[in-house]
Amino acid sequence: MYSLATQLASRMRAIMEVENEIAAFKSKDVDDKAVLDLEQKRSELINSSTRDELFVIKTVMKVGRGERGYRFHAGSDEIEIIKLPIELNEHELMQKYSYYLVHKTESELANSIEFYTAVTEELKEGMEILKL
Repeated sequence: MYSLATQLASRMRAIMEVENEIAAFKSKDVDDKAVLDLEQKRSELINSSTRDELFVIKTVMKVGRGERGYRFHAGSDEIEIIKLPIELNEHELMQKYSYYLVHKTESELANSIEFYTAVTEELKEGMEILKL
C-alpha cells in the first residue's frame, strides 16, 4: 500500500494545488466561473481515481489527521498543529489508518474526499509524516 502511496504523491499534490487555487480565487472574489472550473478539475482528479487509489489517498489523509495534535485557541479561528512523536514506520501507519476503510465503496471514498473541507491540510500532514 505504501508503494502505491508513493506513486500517487503527484496526484495528491495536484489535488492540494487545485484546492489552494480555489481558496486564493475565493479570497480575491474572482468570478464564479473560474472557481467552478477549478472545482470541476478537482472533482475530476478525485473521481478518475480507482477504488484502490482513493483508499490510499483517504488513508494518507487519516494519517495526517490522526498523528498530529491540535490546539484550538478560544475566540480565534486559529488552530495550532502540534507535531507529536511518531513511533510507527510508514507501512505500519498505513495499515493502522486503513483498517476501517476496507469496507468503504469507491463512491463512499470519493465522496468522503470530494466533500471534505480539510483535504489539503490532512494530505499535507499525512504526506510529511509518511515521507511522500
